[in-house]
Amino acid sequence: MEKLNDITKRIEEIERISEIEKCLTCQCFYDTLMEFKEILEKEKLDVALKERLSRLIEKSKVTHDCLGCEPCYPVPISNALHEMSGMAVKSICSPVCRPAPIKLIMKAPAWPVEQGEYIIGQKTSPVAISTLGSDELPESITAKLGKAGFAIIGKTHTENIGIEKIVRNTISNPYIRFIILSGKDTKGHRAGQSLLSMHQAGVNHERRIINSEGRRPVLKNLDFSEIEHFRAQVKIIDLIGCEDITRIEEEVKVCKKKKPGKFDKAPILKKVSRIEAQRPEKLILDPSGFFIIYPKKEEGKIYLEYYRADGTLNEIIFGEDPVLIASTAIERNLVSRLDHAAYLGRELEKAYLSMIYGFKYVQDSA
Repeated sequence: MEKLNDITKRIEEIERISEIEKCLTCQCFYDTLMEFKEILEKEKLDVALKERLSRLIEKSKVTHDCLGCEPCYPVPISNALHEMSGMAVKSICSPVCRPAPIKLIMKAPAWPVEQGEYIIGQKTSPVAISTLGSDELPESITAKLGKAGFAIIGKTHTENIGIEKIVRNTISNPYIRFIILSGKDTKGHRAGQSLLSMHQAGVNHERRIINSEGRRPVLKNLDFSEIEHFRAQVKIIDLIGCEDITRIEEEVKVCKKKKPGKFDKAPILKKVSRIEAQRPEKLILDPSGFFIIYPKKEEGKIYLEYYRADGTLNEIIFGEDPVLIASTAIERNLVSRLDHAAYLGRELEKAYLSMIYGFKYVQDSA
């Protein structure tokens, strides 16, 4: 009796899916119907269920392979059928749904350990450079000095996360013994002044930088040992406010002439879990319903149709800004799952870009 109820429930679900044109004409949908047919013949259940399935098979007209839809609505039905029959769940979407992911044969560099907008030079150079709030300065300095002129160069905007990244990238490279602070300091955040204060006076028991003039100078993601290691390893050259590349180049030469050598103490770095993104084993549909998106370039608007889970059109949201459309849908409680909200945001942005760049928008396709 329980199996009959489960199969009846799945029949009802796939009948609702059949109301979506792109699903009805998709190979994925047809394959799921064939799986249904096989199970019904094997189980010898209610004749009425077989008749309902036969009507769906007649209604289905395959015109395309799977478009790579995300979500792909027949997938959870297929998974449920395999579980009912005692077979391993096989569908995350059929192999034709998506092109194989491109494998970039690149090994992640061991250094720098923190991600950011940096230019990497010669790792064994004793000099690192921060241009603080002068965003264009790193490339100008690189053009003048060449990459052999420094270990790493980049901007630093914040008195917390920005400084944390400098500290960790510095102590993980024992060759760096000097940090040149150049460029305009960031207003309010005072990243340069805060880094100088941290180097000179350290942090208090709450890891707040002593004497910092920044708004939130708390280094939450560093251990005290990492901060002290940094203070011992490097000397900071204060050129805050200077955008004169010749002056910065002179200071780099002075630092190099000192030839301080590698710092002789090894740091113990605080480790953070790194998890490679993976495709979910199962697709769970949002019980709140689903969306169909139509960009209208001639109007400069995007139309978002919201359908209840039973396939009933409930309302239409429209506008020019994909962010406002998505936020309106969320505020109206039309989305109940985080993955569905992420999907909606991605598709609305893609629809928006299709109007700007003139490519054809196809919902759920790559």
